[in-house]
Amino acid sequence: MRKEQKNKVRKIILEIMGTIVGAFIMAVAVSLFLLPNQLSSGGISGIATITYYLWNIPMGTMILLINVPLFIVAIYKIGKSFFMKSMIGTLALSVFIDFLDKWEPLTNDRFLSCIYGGIIMGLRDSYYLKGEFFYRRNRLDWLSG
Repeated sequence: MRKEQKNKVRKIILEIMGTIVGAFIMAVAVSLFLLPNQLSSGGISGIATITYYLWNIPMGTMILLINVPLFIVAIYKIGKSFFMKSMIGTLALSVFIDFLDKWEPLTNDRFLSCIYGGIIMGLRDSYYLKGEFFYRRNRLDWLSG
């Protein structure tokens, strides 16, 4: 029983670390390439980018504000575990975006920013997908024998 608890705690820690690393990778793409060149990603980050340019509200702060109603729904409809993982990821992304926003952009060329930002976000997506595959594969191995 003790070994199972250690494995569960280890898995949770790895998931949290993976979420924080993924949030940092996205923040790099957004803050150092997309945002300084007035490019927008999709979803809530895209809405936060628009409010950043319209009303000068920091993007990380806006991401948190927009997510509050979604968190309230998630805690009741999806569960506390998903809520906690989402909260950690959103807080990390918001902090990293607001921190990296103060740095000088890596390029001022819109075309290059679009390409570099897209590549970095694609790497982040593959990082998440590979991690999810790893956990699913291990679960299937455990179930089969």
